[in-house]
Amino acid sequence: MKKHILFSLLIFFSIQLIAQEKGAYLTISGGMGPSGITYKMTDVIFADPKCHLKLGGQAGFGFSYYFTKYLGLSLGVDVAHYRTHGKLIGEFMKGRGDAFYLGSYTDNDYPFGTPETGYIREYDLLVRTRNWVECQSVHLLEIPLIVNLQKKFGKSEGFGLYLGLGAKFQLPIQSKYSILDGNSKEDKRLMVSGYYAEGNLELPYFKPDGEISPDISTHGYGTIHNPSERLTLVNDGKLDLKFNVSLVGEAGIIVSLSRRVDLTLGGFIDYGLLNMRNNNENQALFTGPETDYVSGAERNNVGKGITYGSITQSEYVNRVSSISYGGKVGVRIKLGKLSQKQQQERQRDTVYLGGQEFPIDSLLKAIEDLKQNQPQPLPLPVDFDSILKPYIDALDDAIKKIPAYLPDEHLDYYPNVYPDEEMRFLFEPIYFDLDKSFLKSEAIEILNRKVQILNNYKDIRLIIFGNTCDLGNDPYNFKLGLRRAEAARDYLVNNGIDEGRIQISTLSRFEPERPNVDEFNRTHNRRDDFKPIFPRK
Repeated sequence: MKKHILFSLLIFFSIQLIAQEKGAYLTISGGMGPSGITYKMTDVIFADPKCHLKLGGQAGFGFSYYFTKYLGLSLGVDVAHYRTHGKLIGEFMKGRGDAFYLGSYTDNDYPFGTPETGYIREYDLLVRTRNWVECQSVHLLEIPLIVNLQKKFGKSEGFGLYLGLGAKFQLPIQSKYSILDGNSKEDKRLMVSGYYAEGNLELPYFKPDGEISPDISTHGYGTIHNPSERLTLVNDGKLDLKFNVSLVGEAGIIVSLSRRVDLTLGGFIDYGLLNMRNNNENQALFTGPETDYVSGAERNNVGKGITYGSITQSEYVNRVSSISYGGKVGVRIKLGKLSQKQQQERQRDTVYLGGQEFPIDSLLKAIEDLKQNQPQPLPLPVDFDSILKPYIDALDDAIKKIPAYLPDEHLDYYPNVYPDEEMRFLFEPIYFDLDKSFLKSEAIEILNRKVQILNNYKDIRLIIFGNTCDLGNDPYNFKLGLRRAEAARDYLVNNGIDEGRIQISTLSRFEPERPNVDEFNRTHNRRDDFKPIFPRK
């Protein structure tokens, strides 16, 4: 049944991945908070039971598809860590009725009584706990299926709210338990004793100073400082938990980092619906040894042969569930095409100034007019300089890096000196991936050929112009084009070309090789152009 459910969800997950279109998002998220398995213990007479959630977390990724601007559906894969501490708080040396009964045994080493009264050989083996802590740790593979609601505000929709409701399908992949030992010898966790019915005597007993009576301790009873060193854990400390379904609720804020990237901050709560406990196993919390307990009358016999089973699988617990809540942060990346509104904004590169909307091309012209002390062509706000500082800085940076001479002045060369085929190769462009400036293998092959030609003709200089497509704003594209030109220059210099023979500049999106009407054309505009400079005749 588990395999069928997971297989169906993975098919749906694959369909979602293949069918990404407008309105689809990839989300990477993580959360942290109290997370654990919960249970309630009943009929525990020898201790006061407690169940405490500990700090856990979850992390994963998912895909969302919004059918409308406000409503969507998401599916993902998470890995979660749940931690719980089960406590049995009790007191040593209470009445016999307040102990855990392990069975009846025969004392062959230290009989009590006299020949007249008879020897006491039969006793009941008992255990009591104090400061007992069992640590439970569960790792879950989770598949969340959530209905999402979102609402963004403002003209630029830079801020919004989101709400998610749905379910998680949880499959335990690792479940284990262990016993937390005491921090000192005074922090004892377990006491083992024997009750002799014929003499109405329970051994050992504590003296007023808290120590065990020495004559009794040699009989093989007493406290255990570190139980994990003595007790045998059932199934080597592994828990047997089952498939679970939990309800999920999420809410928070959305902060737009760019047209394609959102940051989500909020909270979550997961509440398990099913019983994760394996009902086929109903173990005793403590199980006595199979042979006589006090054989050998050695002090080290304390705890020897006693087996301990987990609280979650004991007769005191009928139901085990899960709960998790806390804070969550995520990054959401928009896939596919932008919306029509976003496409329009990208094409005209609109900014908002003083509550008014201006195309960036007009503002760039306004900057140039201001640089030349011409009348201001647009009604700009008072804080014009501070708002447009990124655009001004980008333009200034680009202007400073434009070469003092242009290649068109020196396009003539001696045909007999410079072979046409090699000179034409110097003009060969190289291409880059979207928003990248690292050199691809195809570009490196072209640059290696340029290195050979420049080494053969050391009087030729080179200008490298970095270009971009129309995606993104102008300040960013100016710098991206410059990084692409720098990448080619650095490669040529590192391969022996004198840095003084190479100059770089950026043309941003303003010199496209092809019209930016589709993705195929844009791949031809993400490039470096090369212009050789030949010596004058």
